Amino acid sequence: MDIAVRPGLRTRRAHRGAVLALAAAMLAGCAGTGTSDAVVDAASFSAGGVVVSVRVESRGDGLRVLADLRPRQAGFHLYSLDLPDGGVDGIGIPTRIRAEAALRAAGPATTDAERRVLRPAGLDVRLPVYEDGRVVLELPVRRVGGKDRARVLLTYGACSERAGCLPPVHDRAVTLSLGPAS
Repeated sequence: MDIAVRPGLRTRRAHRGAVLALAAAMLAGCAGTGTSDAVVDAASFSAGGVVVSVRVESRGDGLRVLADLRPRQAGFHLYSLDLPDGGVDGIGIPTRIRAEAALRAAGPATTDAERRVLRPAGLDVRLPVYEDGRVVLELPVRRVGGKDRARVLLTYGACSERAGCLPPVHDRAVTLSLGPAS
């Protein structure tokens, strides 16, 4: 006995099956090992020619604050976390991130951004800066005092070897809600 199949029915069923299989695979991947990061809260601002996004994430080994700094103009860099307070001979704005109120640093701030040394023409100084563009800072933190709001403070300066420096930002505060302490 021959069964007549409408044209396109087999391909629609195959497509639907592929979509269902893909969705199942994605859900299984999301379940994973339970180590995925969960964003607790986030905030953004723009100052000193840099767009900044700050978030607190919870992960298996604790909390961390991530600050994503993106100069608005191409060709601008940020000074390194390695730059000493006060700069080198008073030149440069060191990049800093601190946590207050409900959060305290549980270790030093780090970044994966590529570092380089800048030697401004006519000056006998070597300044540690990051490559032009985006820098993401990570600060491991711990919760303290049963408070539900944290303050993250950022200091940075964006400069260009051709266009000079933009106004520096000192201790710009971002308030994040952490929810009730457990």
